[in-house]
Amino acid sequence: MALTDFVLGTYLSATSAKGFVNLYSKLTAQDTLDTTSYVGSVQNGAKNGVNFGQIIGWRKTKNLVKIKLRVPISQNLGLSSVSEVWADASQVSPYAPPLDETALKFYYSTGNGVRLRSTPTLVSLSNVVGSANKGALLGKSDGYTDNNFVRIYATTLNGNYKLDAKGQKVSFYVHKDYVTTVNPAVTSTTTNAPDEGNASPVLKDLSPTNNSKTSPSIGIVIAIGLGIMAFAVAVFNNVKKRAKKTKP
Repeated sequence: MALTDFVLGTYLSATSAKGFVNLYSKLTAQDTLDTTSYVGSVQNGAKNGVNFGQIIGWRKTKNLVKIKLRVPISQNLGLSSVSEVWADASQVSPYAPPLDETALKFYYSTGNGVRLRSTPTLVSLSNVVGSANKGALLGKSDGYTDNNFVRIYATTLNGNYKLDAKGQKVSFYVHKDYVTTVNPAVTSTTTNAPDEGNASPVLKDLSPTNNSKTSPSIGIVIAIGLGIMAFAVAVFNNVKKRAKKTKP
């Protein structure tokens, strides 16, 4: 499946119909692959082609993607290396590690407002797909961890997988510091299965926090205005009285 969603931090694998993906260090002035900057290639299914890098940019109209390589490509007899490359987006796909059903455990959130991400990275908030509070049942995982994030498949409280509109298992990444396999809703620390006391996470888009300052209320503004008017009237009356007492 070719890459269709351009999200920063998404890890990629080579899935080209040719069996390999050519990599280039730069683009031309017309935003096409500069074939003179060829630095190497990665192979479908090979060690250098599976989960070989992550998205750091793109030219969507040209269907090109910029990738930060996990392992830089050495050049000039090892005197230099290339760590950022361009490739045809139709020849790569998001990396999806196989799920080990024999190692599955339920995972729970250990904090409030824990972010659920579509990719295992903190580079931006564009990959945030939901949030969970302390004690929420996140789902099942075989413990696969990437960049300190655990990949979790969302489940209902009875253990059934949640599916998307295409019938695929819904999954997300959560930082390992905010998950546990010990169910906080039950007293026994040896219980891993969910309980009625567990809640489900909220899968939704999260926007960055608005840090703008709060404007003063209308009531406060009116009160200040009336105070200023009263002071002005008092000053005017006092000046008027003084003027009457002054001899011509």
